[in-house]
Amino acid sequence: MRAATLTRTRSRWPFLAVLLAIALSQSADADMGPPVHMQITETDENLYTVQWRVPKVLPPRAVPTPMLPETCRPVTEANVVNQPAAWLVEADWHCDAPLAGQVVGLDYPYPDLSLTTVVRVDLRSGDRFARVLSQGEESWELPEGTVAPDFLEEFQRAVLAGAAHATSSWLHLVFVVTLGLLGRVERTIRLVTACSVGQLLGVFAASLFGNVGPAQAEIGFAIGIVVIARQVLESDEARSAIWAAVGAAGIIHGLGLAPILTDTLGDRHSSLVPLVLAVLGMDAVHLVLGFVLTVALAAVASGPMPARVRRASAYAIGSAGLAAAVALAVQDGSATQDAPSSSLVMPADSRSASAPGTPGSRRVAPTTADTAVQSYLSVEPFEIRHEVMLRLVGLTEELGLDAGSTVEVGAQFEVAERLSDIVADNTEVFVDGASAAGRISRADFMTVDPTGALPRPNAVPEPVVDAVIGVIVSYPTPGMPRTVVLEWRRFPTGVDVIPATVIDPENVVSSVLSSDRRRLAWEYALLEDPIPTVEAVPVEPVELPVPWISLPLFLVAGWLVVAGLRGDRSTIFVAAARVMLAVALAAGPLVETAIALPGSSGRTPSERQARRILAGLLPNIYRAMEFRSEELIYDRLAISVTGDTLSEVYLEQRRTLEIEERGGAQARVEAVEILDATQITARDRGFEVRAVWTVGGMVTHFGHRHFRQNRYNAVLDIVPVDETWKIRSVEILETERLK
Repeated sequence: MRAATLTRTRSRWPFLAVLLAIALSQSADADMGPPVHMQITETDENLYTVQWRVPKVLPPRAVPTPMLPETCRPVTEANVVNQPAAWLVEADWHCDAPLAGQVVGLDYPYPDLSLTTVVRVDLRSGDRFARVLSQGEESWELPEGTVAPDFLEEFQRAVLAGAAHATSSWLHLVFVVTLGLLGRVERTIRLVTACSVGQLLGVFAASLFGNVGPAQAEIGFAIGIVVIARQVLESDEARSAIWAAVGAAGIIHGLGLAPILTDTLGDRHSSLVPLVLAVLGMDAVHLVLGFVLTVALAAVASGPMPARVRRASAYAIGSAGLAAAVALAVQDGSATQDAPSSSLVMPADSRSASAPGTPGSRRVAPTTADTAVQSYLSVEPFEIRHEVMLRLVGLTEELGLDAGSTVEVGAQFEVAERLSDIVADNTEVFVDGASAAGRISRADFMTVDPTGALPRPNAVPEPVVDAVIGVIVSYPTPGMPRTVVLEWRRFPTGVDVIPATVIDPENVVSSVLSSDRRRLAWEYALLEDPIPTVEAVPVEPVELPVPWISLPLFLVAGWLVVAGLRGDRSTIFVAAARVMLAVALAAGPLVETAIALPGSSGRTPSERQARRILAGLLPNIYRAMEFRSEELIYDRLAISVTGDTLSEVYLEQRRTLEIEERGGAQARVEAVEILDATQITARDRGFEVRAVWTVGGMVTHFGHRHFRQNRYNAVLDIVPVDETWKIRSVEILETERLK
């Protein structure tokens, strides 16, 4: 069976990917309330705007707060906007490390009152991630990113992190001063070198056996300063232990360097390269300060420093180092570090918002089981739907039925048609001030329970006292309207009030229509444009960053090394080369030009690049579904599907669109996440990739909103066409419905 399915799918390019939106909406096993939307946007380096929209189906006490990594902290107060049906909260956060590969989400104070959460993350690199978190799932680990990191910026960050630590820590300054007391420049340079070598050994040892704590590392460094200060009091001949003391201090400090630089390097501290470069940054600072201090102290003393001054300075430094070690030990044993948190107090709402009763099943609109007519106005891009739920027991006078009778299967079509005419003849919808032309898209006997309202799959005799009919009137629109008004010109006989709810992609507002208030109005107040965007995925060549400022500095550093090895002042020359190398790495990104490698455009991508291509193509397929016009659907699909299969895909798309969801609404895809891209092989004019992705979608009908999430495992054939990537075929290997 699988082999036959796969063959058929591949021959047509498995439009199963497009059928997902229908599959998402075809069962109603998890009715939920409106989702919480969380948007994280990187606005500047390490600066993020966090925005979350919380529907008022949750009481104020149950409103969640952002969950970001420990390296992040809020830098502004949360700004709360009270919308008609939701709270919009926004705050700026600063993160010491990139969010890629980190855990984000929302922290619900009452997990049993949680809602489905749609999380979107937009990074300055161009990476865009999205995930639908189901109830009880509060957090999500972002992928590492699809954009290749700029290694020049990574190098710069690491070197500057080491330099900043050396200049900000008074222990390092005292260490350099202690070396300066020895009185000779070359000796100072050699001792700095010994410390740096020790740090490198500590870094390598930590990568193999694990890090020590930052406090322990600084304690060891402070004790090393004490030992060095003691050696200052000795004669040159008796200073045999100074080299071991400096090296040991460097090793201990290197063992704890990773946690020391956590705030600056984030998760990158686990890599050897950033830590080695951080040691280079510290080494450069130590060398420059050591040289300046040694020369300055010698100049002040007008020769060798008097023994009395050197002795007093050594005692003072040793005492300070010992005091620092004791203070660090006491602080490490007693101090507790609290993670940054952000408290949020929501404003009181004038309307009572009751907490949902059943964690797994929630309605968008209020329950009105004893009402004869319920009216739902759904406003979406390209379509407005007036969904009316009618209970026959309350319409017996209008229909001439006996409340104790049963509507047999043969008579059900006539009853449904009469109710359709009542709805069509007595309601009118105005879009942007003009009367809209609608059509009856469905009229079905419904089954209604706490999980939702769905048409009966098979007709059965319907007792009037229990029978419910759902009527859907569809009004196509060219896009997203600015205003919509629903007017009931006449209520059915015996009906005095009609509960009415207007539902748009972000908000839900309920009210009650009566004889003196027959209009339900909606105005555009959306924070995000709901019109789906479909953009081509360009075929980009591989670019190599060229640091124009750093190149001459690298040359100077190389010349210094060669000159030092050939001359008598090798110590000073090599030290100058180390400083110049650190400066070159730190200055690299300042003047940088990306040069495209010839012939790299369209070549077989890496896994990282393949994920980026898929992250653009697959959402395009699902977004194309949301357009209603044949021309628009065709045009949008053509952006991401090759012309060889476009016509076939288009025809299949039209067929599936006609097979609407059982409740009468079409699914709206909220998030497409690429989980994996492996087994990349070159093919004719393109490449083949084994991919795994998830799709989370939403469908709204009759006051209920259903969320679904599926996982797909497939092989895709992707080719470059007119400098853009397009899908040539897809072979679906496995599908899985996620909870």
